[in-house]
Amino acid sequence: MSHCLTRLLAAAAILAGCAQQAAEPDRPARDVIGREAVTYEGEIPCADCPGQRLTLTLFPDFTFRLRHTYIGARNGRDDTFHELGRWARAQDDGANRLRLRSGTEAPRQFLIVGTETLRMLDSEGREIRSALNYDLKRMPKVDRIPGPMRLRGMYVYLADAATFNECLTGKRFPVLIEQGHLALERAYLAARRTPGEFLAATLEGRFVERAPEPGAAPREHIVVERFDRLWPGETCAPQAPARASLLETYWRPVEIEGGPVMIHPGTREPHLVLSSEGNRVRGFTGCNNLTGAFE
Repeated sequence: MSHCLTRLLAAAAILAGCAQQAAEPDRPARDVIGREAVTYEGEIPCADCPGQRLTLTLFPDFTFRLRHTYIGARNGRDDTFHELGRWARAQDDGANRLRLRSGTEAPRQFLIVGTETLRMLDSEGREIRSALNYDLKRMPKVDRIPGPMRLRGMYVYLADAATFNECLTGKRFPVLIEQGHLALERAYLAARRTPGEFLAATLEGRFVERAPEPGAAPREHIVVERFDRLWPGETCAPQAPARASLLETYWRPVEIEGGPVMIHPGTREPHLVLSSEGNRVRGFTGCNNLTGAFE
């Protein structure tokens, strides 16, 4: 009798455990920002185009990459720009905020809403009072936003190996000896004063994951799509102004007649880009799109 009772109690305990497991609600998704790479994406309003798509990936080493696409803004085609830099979290007035610094004068700011949403804030870090959408939603897969994009950093080539210390993130990447690297390598060897000297360089590059050797874990490398130029004597220090190339650079006004240029939430900022292909200029004046030729 005692043996049967023991078996009955054991069976009841198993059934109770199964019932409890079945009735247990789904655990809420955890906030993974800072723990693993995570991507957020959303479409926000645009004053002169169908919309702006922001794709933001936060890496656990406090760096980020951002793809900013103006939908249909370039004669019906999308116009895409990239940013990269460093992110930080801050508790302001009890609100959990995210700040992105990418070399621009004012950081981008977002409100962290739960575990699935980032809400875009205005340039002063205040919520945008609007019925329109300013939310970015967490994506099921990580988009590493490989580019290509314009990069500035300290480059060195030594013993058949190349390294690039990217300025805005402070990260060091190995450079693959392929594609546009040959032009960069030749310019470096002609300009360096001593072997192993780091020289500031600007280039168009993209990020790829490669295993440095068979059996090793993959890590990000830079592929040089197009070498721009070297800047001997310059560094990544903030006090050393970064002189951009005239061509293929996103130019925007920051001051007019002594006053700062203020961009209202949801509007597209004035800018222009000078392209070496056919000496064409494209941009936005703040009211109309700008296209034409330049000399």
